[in-house]
Amino acid sequence: MTMNRPRWILLALALSFLVVGVADAFLPPVRGKDYTALDVAHVFLISALCYTWCRADGLARGVPAPGRSALLAGIFPLLGVPVYFFRTRPWRRALLATLGAVAFLVSSLVLAAVGTLSVEWMRN
Repeated sequence: MTMNRPRWILLALALSFLVVGVADAFLPPVRGKDYTALDVAHVFLISALCYTWCRADGLARGVPAPGRSALLAGIFPLLGVPVYFFRTRPWRRALLATLGAVAFLVSSLVLAAVGTLSVEWMRN
């Protein structure tokens, strides 16, 4: 079984959370903040991958992204990805896809936490 391009992009997105989580254990936070400089750079990677995923998903399903949905997903993924779903799918499938995206986000955040905590655990 081969994975199509949108799935590869989602895999890269999930792995980016794990890598950043591991790297965060080694980097100092920005002065007076709870995040590192890598976290700021990761925001731009997330945006680029969300935009790329929307474009690849539309091409794989034969449905080009209407209007600027993919661009909105790249600029503000939390709003743009559900907008993309509701513009490219029937509302029930769009709702299920949005719930799936929320689950993906939660699992990615868990991956980042697991990466950080595992490095911290190994150091002690």
